[in-house]
Amino acid sequence: MERFQLEAEAREETGKNIARKIRREGKIPGVVYGRERSPQPLIVDPLKLKGKLDANAIVDLIIKDDEGEDSTETVMIKDYQKHVIKNELLHVDFHHISMDETITVTIPIETVGKAYGVQEGGVLQQLMREVEIECLPTDIPDKFELDITELDVGDSLQVSDLEIGDEIELVSSLDDVIVTVVTPSEEITEEVEEELLDVEGLEPEVIGEETEELEEELEGEEEEEKSE
Repeated sequence: MERFQLEAEAREETGKNIARKIRREGKIPGVVYGRERSPQPLIVDPLKLKGKLDANAIVDLIIKDDEGEDSTETVMIKDYQKHVIKNELLHVDFHHISMDETITVTIPIETVGKAYGVQEGGVLQQLMREVEIECLPTDIPDKFELDITELDVGDSLQVSDLEIGDEIELVSSLDDVIVTVVTPSEEITEEVEEELLDVEGLEPEVIGEETEELEEELEGEEEEEKSE
């Protein structure tokens, strides 16, 4: 499990105009949440988060206040928003964690090998690409590998077929089908597959008053860019 340090500045001012000003300066607004703390607005350098947004990484967040004093919190990235066209990072939310308390996270599933049924003319359908688990932060795996070599046409593998350690508890249903091999006539269309997956994450989760105003902020920024 990756762990890295990230410096952030505490801020008191919030709102659309402040968020725009932060982004013009090459930084992004953020917030850290926790069960035993009030939400703390932050200023973060988006370049320091490149390649780390979807890694379930543990972050030692070093927060500097207006008086130059530092405090460190152990957090994970809970949510983030990107510009739909420019793909630029716009906002990030962190959540405080305790290293001795279990948390629920989503882990990617990677298939290994080539299914026998595919070599016989079947079509491989992967219906799940990630699985939800609960464990201590130090026990979070990077991914789960699933060997599909022995799959024949008509065969499937479920969540229960994943090899996980005793320190990990599955949250996803054991009966959920991860991958199956079907005949070409039975191939599931992309639209149906999305329905089966109940795809989440296409619309970012909105957390707090500031992120609720994000869409309105972006509209204002685009109008300003056009007028310049």
